[in-house]
Amino acid sequence: IVAAATPVALYLLSTGRTAKVRKMRIFNYNAANTVVVIGTGLGVNFVQLDGPFLCLAGFPDTEEFELGQIQDVEYNADITCRATVAGAAPLNVEVNITVEEFQGPNG
Repeated sequence: IVAAATPVALYLLSTGRTAKVRKMRIFNYNAANTVVVIGTGLGVNFVQLDGPFLCLAGFPDTEEFELGQIQDVEYNADITCRATVAGAAPLNVEVNITVEEFQGPNG
């Protein structure tokens, strides 16, 4: 579950590996549109590397994003995400990702 404008860990990268996000599913249970971004780092160290991904209000079904919608970014640190809602804090946003890990860079 993603906290209000606070980055949270999505995927903890194995030592000595890199990863790419291949698929992402977002559940938005809020009464307002929600924007999700993914990147690395927590707190003030968060760096956005992909997104924004808009999830419409009133659609508790899965919003799915695949390659072509997701940037072909190679992560060399834990993958994190942050959600924001205009005028409100996201209460119930769930983000699931499918990741492909590589031994070393340039997967």
